[in-house]
Amino acid sequence: MAVSCLRRRRDAARIFTFAVTISAATIAVGLLMAAPASAQRSVFRLEEATIADVHRAIMARQLTASQLVSEYLKRIAAYNGTCVKGAVDPATGFQLGDIEPVENAGQLNALMTINQRGKRSKTDSADSDPAMPDALEVARQLDAEFARTGRLKGPLHGIPFAIKDQFDTFDMRTTSGAAASYANDRPPRDAEVVARLRQAGAIILAKANMGEYASGDRSTFGGTTCNPYDTSRSAGRSSGGSGAAVAANLVMCALGEETGPSARNPAANNSLVGIVATHSLVSRAGLVPASLTRDRAGILCRTVRDSATVLSALAGYDPRDAATAASIGQTPNRPYQAFAENASLRGVRIGVVRELMQPFSKADEDSIRVADQAIADLAKAGATIVDPGPNGALFKDAIAELLAGLDAPFLAGSSKEGFAGAPFVGTSIDITGEAARMPPELSLRILAEREPSNAGEVLYVLDRYLRERGDKTIKSVKDLIDHSTFYGHAAIAGVTEPPKSRLEGLLTRTERFTKKSDGSPYARRTPIANLDGNGWHVARTTLQVLVNKVMADHKLDALVYPTKTIPAPLLASPVEPANIKVVKDKITATIDGEDYERTVDRALDVRGPLTWRLSPNGGFPTIAVPAGYTKEVYDRAVMRGTDGGKQAGDLVGPKPLALPVSIDFLGRPFSEPMLIRIAAAYERATRHRKPPAAFTQATQAAAR
Repeated sequence: MAVSCLRRRRDAARIFTFAVTISAATIAVGLLMAAPASAQRSVFRLEEATIADVHRAIMARQLTASQLVSEYLKRIAAYNGTCVKGAVDPATGFQLGDIEPVENAGQLNALMTINQRGKRSKTDSADSDPAMPDALEVARQLDAEFARTGRLKGPLHGIPFAIKDQFDTFDMRTTSGAAASYANDRPPRDAEVVARLRQAGAIILAKANMGEYASGDRSTFGGTTCNPYDTSRSAGRSSGGSGAAVAANLVMCALGEETGPSARNPAANNSLVGIVATHSLVSRAGLVPASLTRDRAGILCRTVRDSATVLSALAGYDPRDAATAASIGQTPNRPYQAFAENASLRGVRIGVVRELMQPFSKADEDSIRVADQAIADLAKAGATIVDPGPNGALFKDAIAELLAGLDAPFLAGSSKEGFAGAPFVGTSIDITGEAARMPPELSLRILAEREPSNAGEVLYVLDRYLRERGDKTIKSVKDLIDHSTFYGHAAIAGVTEPPKSRLEGLLTRTERFTKKSDGSPYARRTPIANLDGNGWHVARTTLQVLVNKVMADHKLDALVYPTKTIPAPLLASPVEPANIKVVKDKITATIDGEDYERTVDRALDVRGPLTWRLSPNGGFPTIAVPAGYTKEVYDRAVMRGTDGGKQAGDLVGPKPLALPVSIDFLGRPFSEPMLIRIAAAYERATRHRKPPAAFTQATQAAAR
């Protein structure tokens, strides 16, 4: 929120001039450098500029890193204000209660902390350490080095980045979006991915706003981020600040983080290219964790080549993250961006995952229409498409053949009727390979979306991170609860709980029962003392074996499907229901001599209302690429409960609206070079990305 108070500054001492050309989609910024009087003025376009554009301008002495940073700071000052309505707590300055979205807000609130001295830390107001240069000081250092050597420092020389506040930055406040009272809100060292960006010449311009502790659209410290294509809608949940900042040209690229949907979701909602690498390719060290097993850095840029360039800087073994040892020998012998050059789809075989393209309601249909057109465009561009057709199932036979041997307990739980009273081993053998005998709803959807029991997993990784960080005040999850201010609101269907209750849920398991004798409610609360994340390892192994098998049998180079079939939802509103078909199981317990029971939903069929989670739950590399825009959208009516909570009512619509839609290209572990080739070829053939119209005016015009 402090970012929204940035004062617009004009530096009269700059030795270049700006010629601004305003059109529906671009700003032309003419940069006249010190040069002979006869020199021709060159034009550098700030909006939608690529890494290559910046480097060409720098090498031609038409642009400096300092000038580039200054212009991005002007756009931040113009567009980064508060974008929702809500009461501001006078004691803290935070919006702590309900918020109301605003159409055409003209602001995004995408960035939480700007890398400028005096604005980077709440615990170091002086901010005078010369070993912590701010963004402009780093840019001047790069300019001086370039003036001396004539060479770029690295592949990201001078490129302004936003970093999701989930990643440690030694020079800027890092709290995962929380208003937490650390003794020192700066961690002692950079996250490994941040350190590698700096080594490659990148400039860390800001920390991006995020869903607090990697969930939701808002944080206590940063507030709510809005979507630049429709400010009343989600920018993409927890990495939405990263996505909105890149889409609106407040930075050139950003890092997000993905445990479930949270890097590809903002890519889809903001018409960006998002890369999440093979789980073991990029280090997680220095990340405020959300999972022991699934956290991954996500790269968000506006082009495939730029995203691949960032991946080249990040990939490889890090002793601080043992999982990356698996990447040794798996990286290509040339930079990842090289595979985007002159990319072609000739000879490439792509399988269509129709299981993830089912229209469960009118709300799904338009995104599926866009995805169908993308598949046709892939074929037109030369790819061989392996498509089981509408309502087909690419994975049906593989699931029937392999699931019993991979995860028989899950299979039995999905078909309690089929296994009831029958020998477990014998029944598993009898149905193996018999697709007709599998539960009719069993598909890749339920396998990709399921959430195994993970008792203690998040508590373990978060407490371990806090211990290693070494703060004098906050050393544990309990300390976070005791030393933080939290926003709150009544329950919203499909939207994450407020952060305090989520943290409390890491410490205590709550089960709600009804007493059989008189129907009175009872809540059993049990401290979480054990640690078991094995269910996620089984789920990952199952998905990897299935995907590898299907891709081998069909000789596929990649899979394709819509990143999501529900476009960006309204902020602070219920989302499309995730559970499509549910059965209710009764669980009984005897507590202090009394009989109790509770009802638990068991999902038989599901949709991914944010994104499909085949990629994070399987650890697969995936690239989300813009595929077009909706023509119309449907939302859910809001039904208020007696407690003020919001439940999903009937579908409302259609509403004519162009919202971004993307497709995922997913491959085997460490197949990033092939995925980059495919994504780049598709991007070149279609060029769907369009900058958000409301944020393409000149900074000078927006400031008036």
